[in-house]
Amino acid sequence: MIYLAVLSTHLCDTAVTSSFWTRLTYKNSRNSRIEGDRMEKCFKQSQEAYIDKNGGRAKELSLRGEAYKDNMVRLDKAASTKIFEENNQGLGFGTVDLHGLFVPEAKLHFDNAVQQARNHEELSLRVIVGKGNHSENNIPKIKVAIQERARSLGLGVEVDPLNEGCLVVSL
Repeated sequence: MIYLAVLSTHLCDTAVTSSFWTRLTYKNSRNSRIEGDRMEKCFKQSQEAYIDKNGGRAKELSLRGEAYKDNMVRLDKAASTKIFEENNQGLGFGTVDLHGLFVPEAKLHFDNAVQQARNHEELSLRVIVGKGNHSENNIPKIKVAIQERARSLGLGVEVDPLNEGCLVVSL
């Protein structure tokens, strides 16, 4: 966990660059995938041990898999938080940038942004969702999910006519 030590030494450094955070976020994401692979391997081996009637080994592997899972979730959350913070730095209450997040994370941040925009008496919320260029088959997942979420909250939502990667939500 060397990257956490690096993070703590740079938190007070005002010269921390965006590229540092990008590298850190990428490293968290990559490490998260590694932890996920380890988790899957442990759970698979645990099932095999259980089938072989080796309950002690199955339990040990299951616990190890849970530890990998917890670490994976922690790393994912750290990467998500950093992506969101970096994308939204300097944006006002009338705009939220969700691109680069996973759909469940984007929906949570969207709900929070709607509440903040309402609290600041904004009439609309610009939601940057991206065009889906980095999604499988270039199909925008966040855009569709946020459109559905806005409608489920009774909000009007339209694609910005000048930017298909941006939604305008009427509050």
